[in-house]
Amino acid sequence: MTTSEEVLDLIFESLQDATARRTPFTLGYLGTVGIDGGPRVRAVILRRFDPVRSRIMFATDSRSEKVPEIRRSPRVALTMSDDQRAVQLRVEGHATLVDDTDERVSVWETLGRHSRGLYSSPAVPGTPVRERPEVFDDDATAFDRFAWVGVELERLDWLDLSAPRHARWRFVRRDGGWSGQSVVP
Repeated sequence: MTTSEEVLDLIFESLQDATARRTPFTLGYLGTVGIDGGPRVRAVILRRFDPVRSRIMFATDSRSEKVPEIRRSPRVALTMSDDQRAVQLRVEGHATLVDDTDERVSVWETLGRHSRGLYSSPAVPGTPVRERPEVFDDDATAFDRFAWVGVELERLDWLDLSAPRHARWRFVRRDGGWSGQSVVP
């Protein structure tokens, strides 16, 4: 029989792997509340996982719609799925935009040229494409548009469909620790 500690270790290992190398969990689907109150879901790339703080991190353009959505309503949900392993992870937590310049610079310096280039376009994400700009902004301006977002994990839901008898586990974080239990899939 699997214990909640074993499942939690597997979840944390999966999140760590997703941020250290490309795995199916590297791409997550972030759910927010839109400015108009409607639901919004979009893909984000998980960049870091801190198991001690139970925090996952992703980058975005500061001009994207998700930034004011997070500021207005920081409760978010993420879903990751691995079809090969037949598992799904859903997480809920509070998102914050990291203001610490040193932390942002540290992350910025690890991004590849292509990733940094995404922030150098003067075109705002989500606006209609009229013409692709020929001139891109400098690296300092690109860095100003780089937003680093942390999600403090509060709830986890792990669904494993790989065996004939499916398994599902729910975890809740309280007082800095996790408690989990097996639930009906």
